[in-house]
Amino acid sequence: MNQRPLLILVVLVCLVSVLFGHSAEELRGKVVRVADGDTITVLVEREQYKVRLDGIDAPEMGQAFGNRSKQALSGQVAGKQVVVKVNGKDKYGRTIGVVILDNTNVNEWMVAEGWAWQYTKYNRSERLARMEARARELGLGLWAGANPVAPWEYRPLKKKRPVSGYWLNTSSNTRHNSNCEWYENTARGRTCGKDEGKPCGSCGG
Repeated sequence: MNQRPLLILVVLVCLVSVLFGHSAEELRGKVVRVADGDTITVLVEREQYKVRLDGIDAPEMGQAFGNRSKQALSGQVAGKQVVVKVNGKDKYGRTIGVVILDNTNVNEWMVAEGWAWQYTKYNRSERLARMEARARELGLGLWAGANPVAPWEYRPLKKKRPVSGYWLNTSSNTRHNSNCEWYENTARGRTCGKDEGKPCGSCGG
């Protein structure tokens, strides 16, 4: 039996995979924005891609540790060249992927350092579960707080919870509402009215 046609077909498939499949599954570019602890914008040539880090869920910006989680991710990737292993798109049109910086899996790093949860609704990795368990045991990142609330539990509560008061950071003249992580949580401040100071960029004041 002549195996040559089959061999040629296999070689052609491999070549197509190398030439075209790689670019379809990976993005290589510079991180130009960090929105929060699990969402970044990557500039690839002249096109921007909003990337949601796959398999993890970071605190919301109005939630405790939301801003610090964002700062942790920003400190890792802002302004740097990364590779995004693309795993599809979410319902908002964002690219879902694993972000690689040099040899570091940034998604895993966020969980290992205690700045994000394993998003068990979409990810059942035992490796990621062990990283979260270790961060929790050591009290790293958000696990240093009292009774951390997972983002997927916080989001429905946030929609139902009305604003009950306002707090003015007297150092920056910034107003935070009662749903904000900085409410009554600044070095200097006082209760205030809803029109005092400038509104917080995260909670809207």
